[in-house]
Amino acid sequence: MGLGSKLKNLIGEELLDDIQHQLKEVATQGLDRHLKIAVTGLSRSGKTVFITSLVHHLLEANQSRSLPFFEVASDQRIISVKNLNSSSDAPFPLQQSIQSLGQEPPSWPESTTGLSEVKLAIKYKPASRLKRLVNDTATLYLDIIDYPGEWLLDLPLLHLNFEQWCNKQQQLFTLEPRATLAKNWIAAQNTVDWCSPADEQLLSVLSEEYTKLLHLLRNDENALSMIQPGRCVLPGELASSPLLQLFPILQPPSLSSIPEGSMYQLLQQRYDAYREKIVKRFYREHFSRFDRQVVLVDCLKALNHGKPCFDDMKLALTDILQSFNYGPSGFLRRLFSPRIDKVLFASSKADHVTANQHHNLDKFLELIIQDAQRDIRFEGIDTRCMALASIRSTESAEAVLDGQTISCLKGINKTTNETMALFPGEVPTELPTEQDWNSSRFRFLDFAPKKLPQTDLKPAHHIRLDQALEYLTGDIF
Repeated sequence: MGLGSKLKNLIGEELLDDIQHQLKEVATQGLDRHLKIAVTGLSRSGKTVFITSLVHHLLEANQSRSLPFFEVASDQRIISVKNLNSSSDAPFPLQQSIQSLGQEPPSWPESTTGLSEVKLAIKYKPASRLKRLVNDTATLYLDIIDYPGEWLLDLPLLHLNFEQWCNKQQQLFTLEPRATLAKNWIAAQNTVDWCSPADEQLLSVLSEEYTKLLHLLRNDENALSMIQPGRCVLPGELASSPLLQLFPILQPPSLSSIPEGSMYQLLQQRYDAYREKIVKRFYREHFSRFDRQVVLVDCLKALNHGKPCFDDMKLALTDILQSFNYGPSGFLRRLFSPRIDKVLFASSKADHVTANQHHNLDKFLELIIQDAQRDIRFEGIDTRCMALASIRSTESAEAVLDGQTISCLKGINKTTNETMALFPGEVPTELPTEQDWNSSRFRFLDFAPKKLPQTDLKPAHHIRLDQALEYLTGDIF
C-alpha cells in the first residue's frame, strides 16, 4: 500500500484533500500576498452591484481619485491593477454589469445565478520602509467570490438532521404570512400517511407545489428571507434533479423506527443526500477557505415590509453566520483550519436616505445582526457595521417646509421612472413598536441608478466604498 493510500486511511480522504489543496495554495503564494473575500448576503441585497462598483473603482485606482479614504490609493501607491478573470473557472460578469450601469439610460445589472469570482492582481508600493528595503513593489492577489443568496440559506442545514429541520420549519409555518400563504399546501400534507410505501409521483407533486410556495414567500410583496432549500428556487445546474424534490414534513409521525421504503424514509434520504452532495461539498470547496467577509443587508427592505420581514431576515442572517468558520488567521490555523478574521456588515442603499440618517442606518443594522455579531466577537474577530452605497443613485437637495429648510433626496423613482425630490423619512435606532410597524411610517422608495462612467470616476459615484476597502484590505498595504 502506497504512502498516499495509508494517509487516506489514517486521516480520512476529505481531510487529506483539504490539506493537499491548502498546501498547494501556500506553495504558490511565495512572497506575494493572497486574500479571499466572500461577498455574502441574502437575495437582492446588492451583492452584484457591490462587486461591480468595487472592482471598477479598483481597476481605475492608479489614475482616478475616487477612493480618498482608501490609503494605498489616496497616497498614490497603487502602480497598476490587472484583471485576471480569464484564469477563473467561473468569471464574474464584470463587463456586462459595467455596461448596464454605463448605458443610457443605465440599469441595475442582473443578479447572479451561480458561483462567480473576480481575480485581481494589485501591484503597489509598500507603506513600510522595511518592506521597501526588500523590494520596492509588492503584489496583492485579490479574489472576490460571489454566489446567489439563495444558496447561502442552505448552510444551516449542515447542522440539522431531517427531523430537526422539519421541526424548525414547523415553527416557521405557524407564523404569518407563511401560515396563510401555505394553507392549501399544509392541508395537502396532512392527508398523507408518511409511514405508507413511498409514492414518488405524489412526492413530486408536493415538491413542485412547495417550490411554488417558496417563490411566493420571497417575492417583492412578502419579502421573506428564510427560504430552504435554497436550490429549490435557484437550482443552477441542478434543475430537474431528483435531489430537489424535497420539502419538510410539518406534522411528522411519532416514530420509534422509520419504516423501510416509506414516504418518510424517502424524504429523509433525499434530505441527507442534498446536504452531503450539494451543501457540504459546496461549503468545503468554497466557503471554508475565505479570509474575510462582507455581509450585505438591505435594512430598508426590512423596514418597508414590517415586522414579519424583519424577524425573518434576522433569523436567516443569524443562522447563516453561525455556519461560517471564524477565528484568528495564523499560518498553522490557515493551513489546517482556515478562518475568517474580519467581517464587514454593510447596510446597502445608504443613498436612499439623507446623509444625517447614515448613523441611524448603522445602528438599525446592528439590531438585525446583533445576535450573530455577538457570537463572532466572542471568537475575537474584528467586525464593523457600515452604511454604504456601491453606486450613488440620488443627490442631496433641500426644501423649505413651514419656513424650515430640510434635507431631501433627488433621484429617479425606479417604479415610475419619474424624477422626484423627497424627504425619505427617518431610520429608527431602536426596534420599532407594534404601532410603528402598523402605521405605514416606513416607505423608503427604490431609485434607478445614475450613470456610472467608464473612466474619470469620482468620490461622488459612491458612498463609503473606499472605507469598506480600507477596512477589508488596508492592513495588507
